[in-house]
Amino acid sequence: MRTQTALRLAAVAVAAVVTAGSATAAFGAEQSAGTDLGVLPGGNNSLAFDVNDGGLVVGYSNNSEGSNRAVLWDKAGRAKAYGTLPGDTESVAYTINDKGTLLVGRSYVVGGAQRAVKWNRTGTITELPAPAGSTISRAYAVNNVGTVVGFASDSEGVYQALRWNADNKLSLLPPLPGDQASGAAWITNTGIAVGYSKDAQGGSRAVLWDRAGQVTALTAPEGHTGAQAISASDTGIVVGNSSTGETSHALRWSPDGEVTELAPLPGDTSANAFGVNDAGTVIGFSVAPDGQRRAVRWGADGTPVHLPGGVGHSGVYGINDCGATAGFTSTADGKNRSTLWKD
Repeated sequence: MRTQTALRLAAVAVAAVVTAGSATAAFGAEQSAGTDLGVLPGGNNSLAFDVNDGGLVVGYSNNSEGSNRAVLWDKAGRAKAYGTLPGDTESVAYTINDKGTLLVGRSYVVGGAQRAVKWNRTGTITELPAPAGSTISRAYAVNNVGTVVGFASDSEGVYQALRWNADNKLSLLPPLPGDQASGAAWITNTGIAVGYSKDAQGGSRAVLWDRAGQVTALTAPEGHTGAQAISASDTGIVVGNSSTGETSHALRWSPDGEVTELAPLPGDTSANAFGVNDAGTVIGFSVAPDGQRRAVRWGADGTPVHLPGGVGHSGVYGINDCGATAGFTSTADGKNRSTLWKD
């Protein structure tokens, strides 16, 4: 099974700030340019977060009113909008399971409350319960048996990792002993969830929860801080990110917990990983000294390959087991376009 990244924990924030810029020529190896999946009628901005093994892509697009809607693009590239909960104005889809039966994400009012939701393929939306006192909740990933993970935040901004079963029953995924907060970013078809645990000073560690909800820390390279696990494969590979000062590092953990740093493109200074498939191919982006972000994929040997497209920033958040990748490219006027790359 493939994984996507939406941070989920960090991807949304990154995508929101990208703007068009001049491309730098020093790329590594490249594959063919991606396909622009377009926007909803009247819209001008979109972004893809996930592609499942059936070739279905999910993300969001704005519409003629300027409001974001969760979107599913079918294999022919046709876009279908998914709605909001009553009283909300916008929605985003982060993941679709490989069966193609469930999408998950959030329904919200800009500047207001956010609620974790799931949709079935016909578009019926269901609110997922959050702990009492929550002001924000999001659903980031769903597996083939309908188990969903995400997080909720209270009025003081303390995050709690959450897991919902197929009947929408809520359970809490605990932080590491002594820590105070946690967030879950992904769940595999084997029931393993990954994310982060955070201490009272705000330092985070990448973690894994087993099917029983027991939490285990994933070791980061020496000297690295702020580690988060973003995605995992059904074969036990985990990917995520850490930092040293202002520099971000893409990480891959093997099934036995050995961590490897994934290099950025030649000439670039940092990188982020957001997804991995069962073959161990990792996707994300590489960052140049001037801040330019470029979509990349890393093979099993860790060599970065540039995924071309657009005129400025680009990034990849989802990959399936066929090697198709989903993300965004930028247009000359600084808008994002949902983009699909295929081998």
